[in-house]
Amino acid sequence: MSFQKKINRYMAPAVEGDFADHSIRIQQLAGEGQLVAGPSGATVARFAWFLDGEVYNAGTIAPAGFIHREQQALITEYLGSSSMLIPAGNPVTILTQGSFWAKTATAATIGQKVFTSTADGSIATGSAGATVDGYVETQFYVGSAGDADELIQIGTWIYGVNGTGE
Repeated sequence: MSFQKKINRYMAPAVEGDFADHSIRIQQLAGEGQLVAGPSGATVARFAWFLDGEVYNAGTIAPAGFIHREQQALITEYLGSSSMLIPAGNPVTILTQGSFWAKTATAATIGQKVFTSTADGSIATGSAGATVDGYVETQFYVGSAGDADELIQIGTWIYGVNGTGE
């Protein structure tokens, strides 16, 4: 473990991948021995796809759901201090509904749609129906505003007054 190099003025609101509220959570059903991390592993706090029982952080269509942080990642790097990687062959829980903390690559405003990268499952935000190069639209919405590279709340519920996001 390396020596501390930074002190935050304020405590972080959450850790990437945590539940954002106490709303209903629904997980992807799978058979026995299904939903295990694919050959490259699967990253927590990212969107996921699955094929033939294996979970990947890359795909071409809308993702199956989000990988919630439940202490399932393992530190495999020598002297590593943290990890968000679930090693190949380990079980993965994919949540299809719920609210989570996630890091966005773009600035986010309440009510926007959440898009996921087809290459690594990371998120960006935009208007419903928009085309975001390299991303596909998910069923999730932005629940809290934030700048690029910050934690925001995302969920499958429409946020704002009368579902308008305002």
